Amino acid sequence: MPPIRLIYFGTGDFAVPPLRALVDAPELFDVAAVVSQPDRPAGRNGKEKPSPVSAFARERGLKLLQPETLKDEAVAAELTEFGADVFVLASYGQIVPQALLDIPKRGALNLHGSLLPKYRGASPIQTAILENEGATVTLMIMDDKVDHGPTLSNLVVEIDPDDDYPSLTDKLAEAAAQLIAEDLPKFVSGELKPHNQDHEAATFTRILKKEDGRIDWQNEGAERIERKVRAYTPWPGTFTTFKRKNGDLDVKVLWVETLGRPERDMKPGLVIKSDDGYPIVVAERGAVKLLEVQPVGKRPMAGDAFLRGYPDILA
Repeated sequence: MPPIRLIYFGTGDFAVPPLRALVDAPELFDVAAVVSQPDRPAGRNGKEKPSPVSAFARERGLKLLQPETLKDEAVAAELTEFGADVFVLASYGQIVPQALLDIPKRGALNLHGSLLPKYRGASPIQTAILENEGATVTLMIMDDKVDHGPTLSNLVVEIDPDDDYPSLTDKLAEAAAQLIAEDLPKFVSGELKPHNQDHEAATFTRILKKEDGRIDWQNEGAERIERKVRAYTPWPGTFTTFKRKNGDLDVKVLWVETLGRPERDMKPGLVIKSDDGYPIVVAERGAVKLLEVQPVGKRPMAGDAFLRGYPDILA
């Protein structure tokens, strides 16, 4: 069988290992072009920064397209010219119109970071950590709805107790690379058969907003807060506000440890001091020891140093 001619759509870190796996097997795959989000301003100086996929494509000398929108008819015309057998998508960041999905001879495949139909949508990896679920990458056929099409195969990844969003994304990306390299030829040859999803069992995730990272001491237990810190690293981050005599203090919470509830009855949100000098915050169930924090406008610091600088947050 001649190499499978494909166009790869991807933007984020998750999408780099699968693309690398395809490019590194030229006897099996012909990556005709890569489509990624345009370079965006980043950092304090506002200098344009390429996406991880764009940077990789340029490094490897691949044909790179960066349209602002996929709805432009000129984009469809250009993609048609490549004569691709299949499109492969991973962490692209835009909805692909049906007119584009109809271009490749064998359709379009997507690598999604969950065991579909569970956790469709924009934040499956963060949600898996937050809900203490297993992590899976699924290879699926795309249709005109989000993460809705038939599935082809999947690969399970174990979540370690200290995995955060970046580390689990790395694991899932490597699993996705293995999955696409092994199963894309099987799909094109007809060996791999699609299976319709159970749409009634579908659950959905959404684009995370900054306010999602606020810790709700009144209604969230210690274990969930600990998972939230890991799930929402680096975006949207987790944060809280402490009451002080001189006004509220906003603090990013970077690393925590779960504890049992303090012996004496205390309301959620109150802060006490541990024997080794770290702040402990009472949660709805249990308590959380703040190991590393970052007051707004300051550098990250250990919890004991933070408490020495702001002792008036104590109950």
